Amino acid sequence: MLGEMSIKPVVTIAPDASVQEAARLMRTKKVGALIVTNARKPIGILTDRDITVDVVAAGSDPATTTVSSVMHRRPRVLREDQGLFDAVKAFSGAGVRRLPVVNRAGMVKGIIALDDVLMLLGNEMAHVSTALSRSLGRPAAAA
Repeated sequence: MLGEMSIKPVVTIAPDASVQEAARLMRTKKVGALIVTNARKPIGILTDRDITVDVVAAGSDPATTTVSSVMHRRPRVLREDQGLFDAVKAFSGAGVRRLPVVNRAGMVKGIIALDDVLMLLGNEMAHVSTALSRSLGRPAAAA
């Protein structure tokens, strides 16, 4: 279950915050994405790329541009009771690099990145290889 895995703590921001506030928060917390919440429920996601492309490169003023005007609305979410296979399917279907993880009440619990999923899959494959080696009584062949 994702809730038992190493999902990262999430950094959230309000939809009415300015993009400048969001960028400062990203810098302070050393994150590349913020989950936009209303009553602790995810309503959007804002990435450093969104700020660069949709605000700075577009010539908009980060101090007066609100997070809600730039964020990706209704982000796909993963529930903490879902597994690694569900995460793989969600990432392949969503075409994003980060997804919020929510509890049963729909409140944001953490965030998981595609890189995290790839690392977990690699670890799982190592465990499978070890189990196979032990069951055969010899090292498993390397791919």
